[in-house]
Amino acid sequence: MKVGTNEFYTSGGYLKNNPSWGFEDAKMKSILIDKIITRNGLHPLDVVETGCGAGGNLYEWSKLNPKIKTFKGYDISPQAIGLAKQFENERIKFYCEDFLFLDTAPADFLLMIDVLEHIDDYIGFLQKLKNKSNYFVFHVPLDLCCRTIFKPHVLYQQRTSVGHIHYFTKDIIEWAIVDAGYEIIDQFYTKPVADTEASKSPKHLLKKAMRNFSFLINPDWSAKYWGGYSIMFLLK
Repeated sequence: MKVGTNEFYTSGGYLKNNPSWGFEDAKMKSILIDKIITRNGLHPLDVVETGCGAGGNLYEWSKLNPKIKTFKGYDISPQAIGLAKQFENERIKFYCEDFLFLDTAPADFLLMIDVLEHIDDYIGFLQKLKNKSNYFVFHVPLDLCCRTIFKPHVLYQQRTSVGHIHYFTKDIIEWAIVDAGYEIIDQFYTKPVADTEASKSPKHLLKKAMRNFSFLINPDWSAKYWGGYSIMFLLK
């Protein structure tokens, strides 16, 4: 089945390549979501996530923020929602539907975490999503960097394994978001897991030290040169 089509997600192609559907990263992502919400003094009561996958982001964030009353997750993949159903409770519900085409009142907050890079017409998607919420939290991987330009097989691996069909730098994704009508309230880089986990070898330790030092001195340069970073936005 072709990467970049709905069939890749609805017929089991993505699940075959990613049996956990990225659940192992959900706790880290929920901490980052809570960080950008908290530091801007916002207090959502209802949250929607489009492209919720296996439901880990909502489940983990619900534990961090007990004041949020309802969490609703939507995904077009029946396999993803099948995994997510185990986390349902009185506050969290999951639906196998395309949220973009539902006639719903605007949510307090809408999450879209590592989704945009999978969508064929991502500009059209952003424009249609704009009236679905009062505030938005987006997380987008920054796959384009010096390393991947000179080693395109790295991008191809992202394409075939996890279905990335668009590749962004910080500037490119900012332009798209603003052109689609959003206002950027806050943003920050999120580091690759390799830069935060324990070093596995002297080579990994050296590389991690170099990356973290360059990020401390100049985050923009580090993201453009080393790659592997993502960016989190708070928008309205």
